[in-house]
Amino acid sequence: MAVLVGDSERDGAANELRRHYREGRLTVDELALRLEAALRARTRPQLRSVLNDLPALRRWTDAEGLRAPVRTVRNAAILLGTAVIWFFWSAGLFVAFVAWLAANGASLGALLVFPLLWFAVSWLLWSGSRRRRARR
Repeated sequence: MAVLVGDSERDGAANELRRHYREGRLTVDELALRLEAALRARTRPQLRSVLNDLPALRRWTDAEGLRAPVRTVRNAAILLGTAVIWFFWSAGLFVAFVAWLAANGASLGALLVFPLLWFAVSWLLWSGSRRRRARR
């Protein structure tokens, strides 16, 4: 079954055709015919047929494909950085909690404040990380 294309893919193909026209590979008539075919295309094979005989410096189908690995690496780095910060934060807070208990003994304040503080900062780290990963 052929994969359907969307407006962004048709626009990418049209931009690629315009680039080839600017670089002298297409005449005005060829550009008009190919643009019409590209904008009417419903499937990827139809869209590819418009660009098949043109050299691919930057293929329109690869533009989206190249962004995905970069975004994946960036998101992995953000997630790893957040996990490292969270780990050191948790370890430091645990040491502080144990030191507090050793110095002052168990109290309701310490048993409530430290877990709530840990949870609040952990939630802030995660939500901030999620927002950064969602950016384009």
